[in-house]
Amino acid sequence: MTLAKIAVIGAGMAGLSLANALQPYAQVSVFEKSRGLGGRMATRRRPECTFDHGAQYFTIRDAGFHAALEGAIEAGTVQAWNAPLMKTGAYGTSERLQDRAPRFVAAPGMTSLAKLMARKLDVQCDQRIEALEGQKGAWFLITPQARLGPFDWVISTAPAPQTLALLPLSEPDAEALSGVRINGCFTLMIHLPDAADLPFSASQIDHPVLSWISANQSKPERDPAHCIVVHANNRWSDAHLEDEPEAVRALMLDTVRDLVPSVAWETALSVDLHRWRYANVETPLGRPFLMDRDLQIAACGDWCLGNRVEAAFLSGKALAETLMARFKEERS
Repeated sequence: MTLAKIAVIGAGMAGLSLANALQPYAQVSVFEKSRGLGGRMATRRRPECTFDHGAQYFTIRDAGFHAALEGAIEAGTVQAWNAPLMKTGAYGTSERLQDRAPRFVAAPGMTSLAKLMARKLDVQCDQRIEALEGQKGAWFLITPQARLGPFDWVISTAPAPQTLALLPLSEPDAEALSGVRINGCFTLMIHLPDAADLPFSASQIDHPVLSWISANQSKPERDPAHCIVVHANNRWSDAHLEDEPEAVRALMLDTVRDLVPSVAWETALSVDLHRWRYANVETPLGRPFLMDRDLQIAACGDWCLGNRVEAAFLSGKALAETLMARFKEERS
């Protein structure tokens, strides 16, 4: 029996975990709009410094997630980040937080885990999917340059609003998806001279503008350059998503100066800003995935279950298991 041809849109944790699970049972192609892999598990590289400018770390609570990462842990691609976690208030006072679970990062950058997961997959980057055409068993992906397909199944792991715009969902599924709420986030990347340093390695920030500051070099196997990552408050980011980038950059930098005046921020060698339009899952779907068995389309992602890297993995895993059961049934 001919293997089903499946198109997976998105090469983040959900898409890669899904594709790896399905590969023995189908011909899987993964299409990613960006040049790199990992989605928000992202790494920005500069000639003299490196920033994890998306997800800062992840936890491992589910046994299936732990089993899937055993090889990466043994290879050193996933390592514990044991730096003390602080909480800084609006007036700059800090206290140490008690870790609820060990924190893990990919090494030497957050995107390293995605690269490891994609080694045996057909992943095509720089493929922005703008539309879906065709019908069950003969779907085509439309990009600015080409018409890709046909595919038996199309699965979107893109953020909920993009998935809603792309897939021909049933009315109940579309209504459910429209209830998902995802916040934006601005990230400031500050390269400081070696003489400058933060008074902590990582801190949550309780402030109307900022939510996080960390020293990237405190993570395992990072570049020793002093690379500071600052995340904006999600609600504040939502309110300023369309503002001029330079205005956002200046306000965030001024706020950092006020909160941590002990650092000579004016000596920064570079200050870059990145806008994440979809960063924080505020209201998840509440179920592991969406699937239309008749049309042979589906969707999964962290937005299905919650705002964690592990949630993206579990969503992709649950959808893969359902599809594998279907494919096994069709073969018998």
